[in-house]
Amino acid sequence: MQPAQWFDAWAETYDEVYAYLKHDLPFYTRLASEAHGPVLELGCGTGRVTLRMAAAGADVTGIDASPRMLDVARRKADASPYGSRIHLRVDDMRTMRLDRRFALAVMPFRSFQSMLMVEDQFAALQTAAEHLAPGGLLAFDLFNPDISMLADEDTSPFHLRDVRQGRGGRYWSIHGRNRWDHLAQVNHVRVDLREVRPGGKVSRRLHHEFDVRYTFRFEMEHLLRLSGFAPEAVHGDFKGGPLRPHSDDMVWLARRAV
Repeated sequence: MQPAQWFDAWAETYDEVYAYLKHDLPFYTRLASEAHGPVLELGCGTGRVTLRMAAAGADVTGIDASPRMLDVARRKADASPYGSRIHLRVDDMRTMRLDRRFALAVMPFRSFQSMLMVEDQFAALQTAAEHLAPGGLLAFDLFNPDISMLADEDTSPFHLRDVRQGRGGRYWSIHGRNRWDHLAQVNHVRVDLREVRPGGKVSRRLHHEFDVRYTFRFEMEHLLRLSGFAPEAVHGDFKGGPLRPHSDDMVWLARRAV
């Protein structure tokens, strides 16, 4: 698993850099509103999804390994009218144990891909299973692995996107660099951020490095079954579309076996 300090480094800029990320919110919000019971979020970060699920009426327990990310989430929860429904805890999704069972467990925005070893993956899935009521639902999303990308030897930087901040003309220009470990299915990622002010002046430069592990469809299905889940569906997007070779996402639903 990634060291917590890697996520700590993102805490104060994370919400700005990922301000564009909204397409998964209706999916997780709908599941939370339909859960008819408490929700466990593993890898809740700054509370991007947490607050939306609480706004939908769910009682949400959010777990994250990064104290600084949770500090941001707490500030947001304290300022929210739904803060009383949000319970945040610094913990490790591989080992944490709560004296509570949940109707729904979620791992949004590829947080499962921070599990870099098979042992880590099993531990995280078993944590989810042990905290779900019988028949409880697990929902999460992953990158859909692209074979050509996994085989790519190119480590040169590339432009990912620009993320505008409100109407003031300020934006983050985001560049990435990948270095693949083909056998481990791990991408060593470097993200370079340039804060650009009106007029084009770069006022700040930051960089973050982290690793993500890619898991193929049937590999993931085996992991789920061996961890006490019955896979229910896998989609290629958050609207329930079919998984295709060039889908960006794998969106999973699995039930805890009774």
